[in-house]
Amino acid sequence: MSVKISAAEAAMVYAEVPGVLRGLAADRDHWMNKCASMQAELNEFRTSDRIEKIARQMEDKNVDVGTSFDDKCDKIKVAAASGRSLDVIEEAVGMTAPTQSMGNLGNELEYGNSANSFEAMLLGDVE
Repeated sequence: MSVKISAAEAAMVYAEVPGVLRGLAADRDHWMNKCASMQAELNEFRTSDRIEKIARQMEDKNVDVGTSFDDKCDKIKVAAASGRSLDVIEEAVGMTAPTQSMGNLGNELEYGNSANSFEAMLLGDVE
């Protein structure tokens, strides 16, 4: 069963179409902008997470020991902002050998502190 509409009713419907389409286009634009801003925010979080991961790798390998974790993150962020690839930075850190601490020898190995004749000879404490 089909419904017949008059020309006047069709004209009323056609008159409303542009306003409805403009409203739908405005809604679409709003949600597209919202989606783009959320995508940018997600990318920032991913980048920040990756920077922290690289800084943690540096900490694990004792790279740049005198620099705090936050300062390492800031340095990596500045390098990335200046055009350096995080892939390259991450690969460089991965290829870096862990820095070993030599420790503190203290005053134990000084001239005259030998415990036996062998240590005396090595320290130059021969008479």
